Amino acid sequence: MRQKFLLTCLLFLVTYVPSFAKVWTLSNHNIELSFDDQTVKFSVLDKRCSKVWKQDLPANGASLVNTTQNKDNLILNFSGKLKFKVLLTIAQDATVQLEIIADKNSAIEDFTFPSAFQAPNNNHYLLCTDTEGLLLPVDDTQYPMINGNMYYCGGGTAMSWIGITDKDFKTGYMAIIETPYDAKFITKRTNGLISFEPVWQPSMGKFGYNRKVTYHFFNEGGYVAQCKAYRKYIWKQNNVITLKEKEKQFPAISKLIGAVNLYVWDAARTIDFAKELKQSGIDKALFLWDANHVPYPPIGYDKMLKELDYSTGAYDIYTDLHFRDTLNYNVDDKGPMRFERTAFPGLFNKLAAINIDGKTYFNQYGHTICPATVQPYMKLRMDRELKEYPHETYFLDVYQANGLFECYAPEHPLTRKQFAEQVIKNLQLIENKYGLYTGGEWGADYTGSNSIYAHGMMTLQRTWWGKEIDEKGSIYWSGDWKSNPNPSIMNRSSVAPDNYLKYSINEYTRVPLYELVYHDAVITSWRWEDGNHHMPAIWWKKDLFNILYGTAPLWSLNKETWDDYKKTFIQSYQNISPWLQKIGYDELLSHRFVTPDHQIQESVFSSGKKVVVNFGNDDVEVEGKTIKSRSFITIENL
Repeated sequence: MRQKFLLTCLLFLVTYVPSFAKVWTLSNHNIELSFDDQTVKFSVLDKRCSKVWKQDLPANGASLVNTTQNKDNLILNFSGKLKFKVLLTIAQDATVQLEIIADKNSAIEDFTFPSAFQAPNNNHYLLCTDTEGLLLPVDDTQYPMINGNMYYCGGGTAMSWIGITDKDFKTGYMAIIETPYDAKFITKRTNGLISFEPVWQPSMGKFGYNRKVTYHFFNEGGYVAQCKAYRKYIWKQNNVITLKEKEKQFPAISKLIGAVNLYVWDAARTIDFAKELKQSGIDKALFLWDANHVPYPPIGYDKMLKELDYSTGAYDIYTDLHFRDTLNYNVDDKGPMRFERTAFPGLFNKLAAINIDGKTYFNQYGHTICPATVQPYMKLRMDRELKEYPHETYFLDVYQANGLFECYAPEHPLTRKQFAEQVIKNLQLIENKYGLYTGGEWGADYTGSNSIYAHGMMTLQRTWWGKEIDEKGSIYWSGDWKSNPNPSIMNRSSVAPDNYLKYSINEYTRVPLYELVYHDAVITSWRWEDGNHHMPAIWWKKDLFNILYGTAPLWSLNKETWDDYKKTFIQSYQNISPWLQKIGYDELLSHRFVTPDHQIQESVFSSGKKVVVNFGNDDVEVEGKTIKSRSFITIENL
């Protein structure tokens, strides 16, 4: 009997560690997770490289009640404003999954859990995923912190992950938020170093559902390995397919591979201008124009462009409302602005998304349309427009750039997730009803393969906007929209301010994080007011980044701009387009800095083709070949 009792006690100790234990561990061949129930802090030891990642602060605003352990799991029970349970699981692939479990009907406010794992020292970079990609030194003191909602270009992230890597590009860790719609990342400076952590937001005021974040730890591979880990996860999660696969549905995509993305204004909206570009050797281009601006191209414009083998499309927007639409404002269906994008006369109250306080969401461009309300009016406008202009694509502004909203209107309530799903339905309407592929502003990746080009990802937007570019009369002024046919923000030249040079166009810290995930699925470019040519002094550098990353150039042209820089436009096209036509369908397999000063960089694509770029002012020898200053070489037979 006594032996049976002792055996029972032994089995109990094996399967259950009592709650008064001070440090709890989960361990496998690759990593060991430790949890100190006195400090309420986690740490992770990467056994492969003996590196320890520690939290900088304990759990915020939550009190630990007890801890239990079962094989590869830890269960933590917390009390506080929200009573919740945390399930921690480690796996052999050096990942830690954290799931937060609570009553779905519990009222909550934004809360952070877990707090950040800080870099061990300043010999590390934060991997910023708020645009194409940036290696931000963790001791940087100037870059704007990431603090906006997920999928918001004014301070959020385009992808649902952030990471840290060492400056040797080997060790590091990343976090993937697997329930991203009511969540965001924030970055912060603590003890002189930048770190990041997830913030969980209420869903219609409540907890709503279990929340998940997975941490991946790396002993080698740096930022490339982190991008590939995210690619493996997100392609399956969001049903991403390759451009080549998407082309089976939309054969016109083939004309986009290697094409310059081109917005035309005023006298550039003529077929004669298109013929001049063709005669100048600009063989592949996507022509886009904005119907909020006159003059419109001639009826039949798209047909004539197609005869020149150009891609045809238009700018569109279904997010912005103006109060004038509730007044005596009418669209002249036969007038010069007959397809005006933001005009919905008398429909303001029917279309607007409503906040929890009963008010509309408002910014400098207008009030936000609830995507669940607008499909009938999309159809009305497109049915009319496509009779005159049979486009091949629509660029839909704002949807991917403004973030996700909740709508509390009783007639069309939406959670943030439902808001995203409705945006996707609107994109699919254009695809399925009209047979047109779509693109968008920025590159929020929740759209999956429903949007196959993204304008603005190449522009690091956190340091694009700033007081210098708003100062009219300065060399940095970006322009304005006052001239309807010729908005100066699209058609003037400027000089890059210091912040832009330090971050947005700095070869030392830029990296193609987005391309390492999406190059063979999404075609990216610069913003339309930040095209390759808008800052002539660094035009050459923007072109080199397009070549290195395999991304599309973007031009915004009136006839005068073309005439002023015609030779440079032609040379720019000749440098970029032939290369993009060769690797436009490829996965970007790797990117690396060849030299310590990062002036020589290399990208390798899945077809076996490679490009080496020299950002420096001196010619260099690489692999027995000379690369001239501010130039590149391609190697196609690896």
